Amino acid sequence: MTGLLTGDRDIIAELRALMPRRAMTWSEAYSVAERQAMRLLELMHVAEPPVPMFVVSSLAGISVDRRADWPISAMAIAHGRGWRIVVCSSEPRQRQRYSLAHELKHVLDDPFDEQLYGHLTPSKHKTRAEALCNHFAACLMMPRAWIKRDFCRGLQVPARLARRYFMSRSAVRRRLAELGLTPVRDHRLPEAKHPGPWSRP
Repeated sequence: MTGLLTGDRDIIAELRALMPRRAMTWSEAYSVAERQAMRLLELMHVAEPPVPMFVVSSLAGISVDRRADWPISAMAIAHGRGWRIVVCSSEPRQRQRYSLAHELKHVLDDPFDEQLYGHLTPSKHKTRAEALCNHFAACLMMPRAWIKRDFCRGLQVPARLARRYFMSRSAVRRRLAELGLTPVRDHRLPEAKHPGPWSRP
């Protein structure tokens, strides 16, 4: 099965190739996840937010099934020679986008499960895997360079960044914290009553 935008190119294999064939530290695994996210955006020619869902749904070997009654946010299921990602369509669209990216990382890491988590107990395995997939999703939907660029240009209020990146405010706040950026608090009153160090976007 070929992707709608990538033809016969095996993007998943290219992203998996960024994974070293050896044991890694946790910080290395995070770095690889970010490189995979950046490479995917590059291959899909996406250079500004919001990141469209087709960066995942158009990949060869991936099919996306949206179900309103799905009991969890999303799940990646091996399906023949490819993968089926089921997304709960009754959740907010922002959440669906994040969940789709999260599940893609599960797909990418499937061949490396023992390498990444074989030394961990089952409970720690799950915790670590979910954290790494969340990191990948954040890097894909809110790339470091984009967020820092927007923040330095004055777009520092989480609510505004959330609209620009089509992400939830909580996801934006977490991303700002990860990047060492102090978010300007959301406010509901007129800006004149809440002067701050930023300029209006």
